[in-house]
Amino acid sequence: MNTIQQTKADAFDFINEKLEMNDQVINLAIGNPDGKPDSCLIDTLNQYMQKETTHGYGSFDTTMVKLLRKSVADYYNNTFQTSLDADENIVEVPGTKVAIYRLLSLLIKNEEKVLIPSPSYSVYTKCVELLNGEIIYFPCCLDNFSPDLIKVSEEEWQAASILILCSPGNPTTTVLSHEFLEEVIQLAKKYHFLVINDLAYAEINFTNERISSILAIDGAKDVAVELYSLSKTCNIAGWRIGFVCGNQQLVNQLKHLQFEIDFGLFLPFQHAAITAFNRLPELASKTIHKYEERMDYFIQEMKKVGWEIQKPVASFFIWTKVPSEFEAMTDKEFVSYVLQETGILFSPGSGFGKNGEGYIRIAMVQEMRIMREVVVRFKKLFEDKNF
Repeated sequence: MNTIQQTKADAFDFINEKLEMNDQVINLAIGNPDGKPDSCLIDTLNQYMQKETTHGYGSFDTTMVKLLRKSVADYYNNTFQTSLDADENIVEVPGTKVAIYRLLSLLIKNEEKVLIPSPSYSVYTKCVELLNGEIIYFPCCLDNFSPDLIKVSEEEWQAASILILCSPGNPTTTVLSHEFLEEVIQLAKKYHFLVINDLAYAEINFTNERISSILAIDGAKDVAVELYSLSKTCNIAGWRIGFVCGNQQLVNQLKHLQFEIDFGLFLPFQHAAITAFNRLPELASKTIHKYEERMDYFIQEMKKVGWEIQKPVASFFIWTKVPSEFEAMTDKEFVSYVLQETGILFSPGSGFGKNGEGYIRIAMVQEMRIMREVVVRFKKLFEDKNF
């Protein structure tokens, strides 16, 4: 009997272990959005759940699928200045986490080599390991955690079949510039590898500058696909609505794979997704305000106890060094100590790769009432250091 490939422990293994030991924690470790979706999405969902015709397999309603893909294409083309074709360049997926595995399962057949910056979202690593691919890690720049392409050797570029990126970065919050993405596409064409860019947090942006889609780069559709999600922007993580956009050949392969192994998204979810795309600027604005309020409050209060945290430009994560008062601890030791003393759980940076050592990731996913309690407990921790 075949067994699942053993994978290395990551941030989520660490977090799950801690949660099993103590389920009465304030969880700022997982990027799980709090609160309910906007009423327009709930109303749409309720409306279509009442219909007798919307409870069958989602993929068999081809008219609905076409409308959904068109709404994605229209939004992408208007927002990111891309030229996506709804039929050729877009496929819906039951969440982008599933999409990562499915995409890689189409690409990794014979221990292909995958370039992944360190630190990165550990699901990328887990999926490659499960599929028996070979990971080539390369570091991020120390000043801004942008993937350091210069550190990839000529031999590694030639050997790689896939490059995985994330913008805004998880866990680093780093936003990849248009110029950076142009360089990536040039490298992909030169060395004949495929790029997977994860754009899951694109709408949670605290600046006036639009976050770039890799698919806006000339020729990107020849060598790249992009993951897009409504989970974080619309507070519908549990609905599992995501999209893979870009390279026609890979999108078609993913369509065929999904036809064989599932029956598409629940039809009322598809209707709700169309509503979301029609009102996304408004929905995103509410989400941005919610997370920015929490982030500004937490950063300001931590500054009062001497913990200097730089505000990210995007996403709902804070990526920061372990406070200098606790610098004798590793990131995992610090996270464990904080949990023990305060009941607050963060993510250790080393769980996202070796180059995340000494950092922690904090998810702003608790309401302000709880964030105020977090601050109270944390200030007491700084006052009562017991080590």
